[in-house]
Amino acid sequence: MEDHDVDRFGMSDADVPQEGRAPAPPDMSVERLSNEESPSPRSSAVSASEGANVAGKEIDQSHNKNDYRGAVIYSPELIPDLARSMVGDRNGRGLQDPEALRRLAENYVAPDGLLETRHGQGRTALDVLVERRVVLVSAPGDECGQLSACLRLSYELQRRKPDLIVREELMDQTVRLHPATLLATQEPAAILIDLRGSDGADLQAIDRGLVELTNHLQHYDSYLMLIIPPGTERSFEDRVPGRVHVLGKPDPMRVLAHITGVDASTLVDDTGVPEQLTDMWPPKVKAVAEAVRDATERGARPHRALHDALEQESSARPSELRNRILERQGEQDAEWIALLLAAATLETASSQHIAQAADQLLAHNEIPPPEPKAPLLRRSPSVRLQHLPTEWFDPVDRAFRARSFGTDVLRYFWDEHPDLHDPLLAWFGSLPRHVDDLERHDLEQLADRTVLLARQGGARIALGLATSWTKTADSAGGRSARSPRDRYRRSIAVRLLTTAATDSGLGKPVRQQLWHWARDGNTDLKLLTSEVCGGIGAAFPRIALTRLKHLAGSEDAEVRTSVLGSLQQIGTELGTSRFLRYLAEWFDDASPARLDLMSQGVHEVLTDLPGTVDPEAAEGFWRHAIDTMPPKHIKPLVESWLHVAAQLHVDQRGEMVEPLVQATGPEFNRIAQVKHASKPESSSLDLSGVSSGLADVVRQLWIRLEEIDPVWGRE
Repeated sequence: MEDHDVDRFGMSDADVPQEGRAPAPPDMSVERLSNEESPSPRSSAVSASEGANVAGKEIDQSHNKNDYRGAVIYSPELIPDLARSMVGDRNGRGLQDPEALRRLAENYVAPDGLLETRHGQGRTALDVLVERRVVLVSAPGDECGQLSACLRLSYELQRRKPDLIVREELMDQTVRLHPATLLATQEPAAILIDLRGSDGADLQAIDRGLVELTNHLQHYDSYLMLIIPPGTERSFEDRVPGRVHVLGKPDPMRVLAHITGVDASTLVDDTGVPEQLTDMWPPKVKAVAEAVRDATERGARPHRALHDALEQESSARPSELRNRILERQGEQDAEWIALLLAAATLETASSQHIAQAADQLLAHNEIPPPEPKAPLLRRSPSVRLQHLPTEWFDPVDRAFRARSFGTDVLRYFWDEHPDLHDPLLAWFGSLPRHVDDLERHDLEQLADRTVLLARQGGARIALGLATSWTKTADSAGGRSARSPRDRYRRSIAVRLLTTAATDSGLGKPVRQQLWHWARDGNTDLKLLTSEVCGGIGAAFPRIALTRLKHLAGSEDAEVRTSVLGSLQQIGTELGTSRFLRYLAEWFDDASPARLDLMSQGVHEVLTDLPGTVDPEAAEGFWRHAIDTMPPKHIKPLVESWLHVAAQLHVDQRGEMVEPLVQATGPEFNRIAQVKHASKPESSSLDLSGVSSGLADVVRQLWIRLEEIDPVWGRE
């Protein structure tokens, strides 16, 4: 490979392979960050001791604690909790919760033409969706509230049909517009696909399958909403006439008043900025309104809060930031700049953590630390933070006064200082190795700030840093260390990639790399992939389970245990019926190892969620299982199923038995296989040693199998 083909992460240019092409080299590590010792400045913060192992429950969680030595926040629940928190923090992604849709509808100001028209004339987007079952939503720009508009339409559909499932599907190498893939007879759905940022291959795939899928929507009692890129309206209109809706802009005053609860017209007149607000689309108006609401709750006067919020959206604040930074650079005040960047990266973390991070950044820029070596002569971290402008930064709360100021700082340095990219990324990569007692919010903050840099610089930043944080001393040997430190760092990588994998701009290359890691990665990367899939699985089960099925063939026991945990997590959150539907693809070319893990996963979910299952989902799953699984795998699965049935009321047990019966065909070999798998002892028909409930269920099953047995019927 030529030198110019490798970037600062040691990653080849082919890190984003197209479907059907060979995967990128599996070594995606940030070699310089992982293999070399990071600078170790004389920090004013106390460094964590090596080898310490303290669980999160044993740590003083207060912000003003003085001794962080040896503190490592890790518990077995930390990684999935961090990943799940990402999904919960981002409204409107994946499978939709009805209550979340209701709240969105209550807080949504609909533009003219979406739900109704101003004069009651013409067709609305809702009319098109209800009558034609398909609507394609566009707007003048990418950030005009298209997703919220589609979710508002979804709420109207669900209000009319309470059993309707609303879910978003991500464009992926495994997802295409095939009716059998996206639709289910017993699960009416409103499907949302966002095509903004899609490449030509994605749009061609949509174009090829759109008409066929549209023709099947009536049969499945389902609906389709596509968010199409600006400028593609005419081509889609030619393909599916009468179904394209160009989103209008709601009155910004109404949006502002709805969120803040104040008289928006008077407030805007007092501030003297009506033109600036009028030009804004809902996402920006919402950001301004929330900033006004937050500021007024802290005691600010409404007109001052609005002025500051609008200034933040204009070029005024970046100009002020630039001028102040240039001034400090001219004064050679490196500590001030390092503290500003550290506070932007670890906003609300302890003063000690921010100061420690600032000293690390100075070291990565080969600048001597500002504090003397002798502890008695050092300024305290809180005193050092008072060096930052108080009109920007609150040293007590360790937070910027404007909501997005921290992101503005990082974005400024990334955009204005390309020569700082390498030191900045090296610094990000080193933080979890040198500051190993961050609290949960701090971990989330670090991961989310990394996503910001990736949005500026590309998906390879997220992939490279995640690989660096995941890498352990034994990565090359194929084994993953189990130390709390390694899990601690991996938890940040999981949060990072859980966010990036579902990001509209970063998602596709990140999901492709997760797919390649699932097949060809080392143990560390496979563990990372499994945990990311567990985090996104409830929102995007198809994406997650496709990657988990490849991981299920791993020979590493730790990876298999992780996959089983992710399966259980996804199944419990989805519910048994939906989980069984999505598992259907696991049967394709399945290895014994994959079938074994699937059997264990279904057993765990059935144990966690005892209750009846949708007959169609159950029958489809059992038909695949009977035809694919060897006896040693199907027997424990049948036993789990029958034990769940035995716990139900007598009148409900038949609902669990019948799908198993119908899945046999009826065909003699299938019947024999189910009968064998259902025996408490493989060599005996004696049911006296089992519980009365289980004995009743097994008898029902045998009676029904004999009734449909073609051999028995001929006798």
